[in-house]
This record gives sequence, structure tokens and C-alpha cells, in this order.
Amino acid sequence: MNRKRISAMLAVVMSAVLMLSACGGGAGTEKASGSSGSGSGEGQKTTVTVWVLNDQNSYLEPIIKAFQSENPDIKVEPTYYGTDPLKESLKVAASSKTLPDMWFTWGGSLGSFYPENGLAMDLTQVAADHGWENIYNPAALDLVQYDGKTYGVPFHLASLSVFYPKELYAKLNLTPPATFAEFEGQLQLMKDQGITPFAVGGKGGWMLMRWVEQLIEHYGGTELHDRLNALEASWDDPAVVQTFQKLKDWSDKGYFEKGFITLDPLEAETPMYHGQQGFALEGAWVDLSISQAGADPNDFGTFKFPTDQEPVRMSSFAEMFQINAGSEPQVQEAALKLAEYITGEEVVNEYIDVYGSPALKQFKTSEQSPHTSEMAEMIKGGNFLIADQALPQTVVQKLFEAQDAVILNEWTPEQAAKEIQKAAESYKSNSN
Repeated sequence: MNRKRISAMLAVVMSAVLMLSACGGGAGTEKASGSSGSGSGEGQKTTVTVWVLNDQNSYLEPIIKAFQSENPDIKVEPTYYGTDPLKESLKVAASSKTLPDMWFTWGGSLGSFYPENGLAMDLTQVAADHGWENIYNPAALDLVQYDGKTYGVPFHLASLSVFYPKELYAKLNLTPPATFAEFEGQLQLMKDQGITPFAVGGKGGWMLMRWVEQLIEHYGGTELHDRLNALEASWDDPAVVQTFQKLKDWSDKGYFEKGFITLDPLEAETPMYHGQQGFALEGAWVDLSISQAGADPNDFGTFKFPTDQEPVRMSSFAEMFQINAGSEPQVQEAALKLAEYITGEEVVNEYIDVYGSPALKQFKTSEQSPHTSEMAEMIKGGNFLIADQALPQTVVQKLFEAQDAVILNEWTPEQAAKEIQKAAESYKSNSN
């Protein structure tokens, strides 16, 4: 059946369901609270279940409340999760066909899982009809696509740079490094002064991965790095071996907190917020964490990781809302309305102090989040997709395992490179 006939049938079904809803029938609706319970004017509410992150609660809760006030026919039921629990809960729900009507997820291989398995609604036509190209950053629109089609409403467009306490830098008479050698010199200087250079929590693998992928970019260059992420080059490459050797060297020199492999990422950076550690590889959202820790985001500077490559690229990724392909049409319509409301310019500007890095083309700057606009400019110099979204998840897990194994002296850097390549070959073999 061709796409036009499917779209036509969907339109007919949606019209029919909406007509039933207007007559008081149809699943996915409930009686509006406060209705008289009599007469043909009795209202109906469409319920939308949503899964999002805990750290978005501070602004999503009032946004959702405002949305429901403006749309009294829609009831939103949000559930908040931590980062890793959300990933796991979504996968479990996907396997049991119990996904919510709308969920937060990331781009790349994390978000593509759902359209790949027919679970996320195709929003390509919606994007065209609603003029998303005039609303959202082109990079964000690219990162919410799978197989040339749009499957997510862009929420955040994030990039990573190195954050440092300005007071510590001034005390050590330092300036942002222009070369990798200068950066390593600063690491050793901090260590000599009794300061742990890196604020990293190894639990979950993703925070340490941020540094690993920057080392790959440094040793392998931009072209090889992109080919590695696309599984078009062998991970058993000298540049990858050099990367893991450097990771081991940094660990052996005590540049990480002792026992950091099991340290929770959310706890790992707190000392840096108070000037007790040197560097965190973070996005502009860290401004909110700094403020919540009782520090001032303006007291922190940031620079691109000095890879000695041209251009100096930043790790980046998109965050989005996906909509359940199996939800009823009126529920999908309500979920889409909610997603566009949350990511719209009016709402973003109202909550810009705590919103993070919007995926919009245009938004206000924030005194409370001074690095948001700064990093939006920095990313224009070039970017690459973050590893845990660029790579298939089976390869990502092997990368995480390799990181830990090298740090714990269980694998040599050579073994780490070979094991990741084995995982890549296995993935490609199973995909054919």
C-alpha cells in the first residue's frame, strides 16, 4: 500500500475517532472533571502519558500545568526518571508494547531504535506542514531523523566543551590551552598542586566516554573519527590504541578521583562547582547544576577541547520527544500539540533560565545560563555526533566495557581496540 493511501486512511480514521469522541465515546478519553454529567455538552478529556527526565521537572511541571490550562480537553500524565533508568524503562516498555504516548529520548542510535522497530510516529509530513524548518535549528532537525524521515520533535541541541573554575585558573595563572600539549601541562600542574584535574563519574560509562571520544578525534583526526562512528573503519586502529593508552596514562598519573569508575556522574562534578577540581566536559545545562550547588555559573569559563585538528569540532547531540506510533490518533494529535508547545519559542523564552540548550533557531539569552548562547556560537565551528548516539548500542556497551577494563588493568589498550572491533563486526554481521 503506498504512503498516500495510508495517509488518506489515517485521516479518515482520525476523523471518525474524533466524531466518536465528540459523541462521548472512544478509548483514550475520560470525562472532564467538574462536568455536570448530564446533557449533550458533557466534555471529554484526552489523556497523554509522558516519560521525561527528573532534571527537567523544574520547568516541565509548570509548562505542563500551563498547557493543560490552555487545553482543558487534554490531560497530561508525566512520569519522571533518572537518565539511565529512563533508557532502561523505555527499552522494557518497547519490548512489552507498553510505551507511553510520548517520551523523551536522544538522537542517533538511542532514538532510532523506536522508528527502526515501528514504535515511533513518522512526523515528516507534520514537520513540513507546520514549517519546522523555520522554527528549529537545522542541525537539530537532522539529528531527529532516521532513514531520511523525521521521528522526533526537537527539544534540545547540545554540545560539549571543557568547563573550568575561573578562580582556580587565576590562582594557577592559567589561560585556556591552545594545544593538546598545553592542556596536558595544565593537568600535571593541577595534580602537582594537589588538585584532581578531572571531574568524572565512571558509573554508566557515558561521562568518561566524552573524554575518550575527544582523544579519538585528537589522535585519529576528523575523517577517521567519522568513519569509526559509521563503522566504515576498523576500531583496531593505532589511533584507538593511542586513545586508550592515553586514558590509562591519565589514570595512572592520578588525574581522576580515586575509585571514579564506580562514582555516580551526578555526584562527580560537585567538587568542581566549588573550585576543588579542574575540568568537566559538559554542556550548557551544567549552569543549572552549578546554580543549584550554590555557585555562580558566571564564575566558570569554557573552551573547546584542544584536539590539534582543523576544524576543532565539538561533540554534540539532540534531545527530542517521540510519539507512540500505536497510540490512538486523537492521543497522537494531543501529544504532538504538547511537544510543540514545550519546544515553542514563547515557552522556551519564558523558561530560558532553566531550560538548557533549546533546539530553536532563535531564543533569548539568559543571565542565569550564560554559556547557552556562547556554546551555540562555538558549535558553528564544527561538530560530530556523540559516540553513544553515533554508534550502535551493542558497540557502545563494548566501548564502555573497554574503558573500565583499561582503567582497571584488565585489558591492554591493544585488547580494548580489538574487542570494540569484534563488537562492530558482530553488529554488522547480524544486521546483514
